[in-house]
Amino acid sequence: MLKQKLSNNFTFSIIQASKKDIDQIYELEKRIFAKNECCSRTQLRYFLSSPNTSFFMLCDNKSAVGYGIALRNKLRNGLYKGRIYSIGVLPEYRSTGAGSFLLNALEKYLIKSGVSFIALETLEGKDGAKLFFLKHDYTESKFLPDYYPYGDGVRMKKTIAKKLEPEKFG
Repeated sequence: MLKQKLSNNFTFSIIQASKKDIDQIYELEKRIFAKNECCSRTQLRYFLSSPNTSFFMLCDNKSAVGYGIALRNKLRNGLYKGRIYSIGVLPEYRSTGAGSFLLNALEKYLIKSGVSFIALETLEGKDGAKLFFLKHDYTESKFLPDYYPYGDGVRMKKTIAKKLEPEKFG
């Protein structure tokens, strides 16, 4: 479990979600996202049981206030790709640092699992989401016309710098 006290007197923790959390996660889903953006219970259960997925819940004083889903896939060239499939925080917790704390936890999981880059998709023009990811060093990599049933999308990417091993002399 990760825990962090932010300067605005909020203390957040991140826990690994499990199948027993499905009702709480589904309620969060409905409160965070518009009806046409929500994952179904079936989709959420799939992510909770997939070996290539990490599903985190963001909590404030034991109650869940957000969640994030990170996927890890092996590419044909042998490298691993990370993907932020979903990340969301209740509206009343936005601009508190909660989203950044959650994104950081998802990225740490993906980096520890050996990904070369992290990708995600977001709605083009979505209030705050694209700016949030730009602030966290993601770059726009592709415009996705009609990606969503209700609008265009944009793919964003963050390259992970590999730590160089010191050269051995002698």
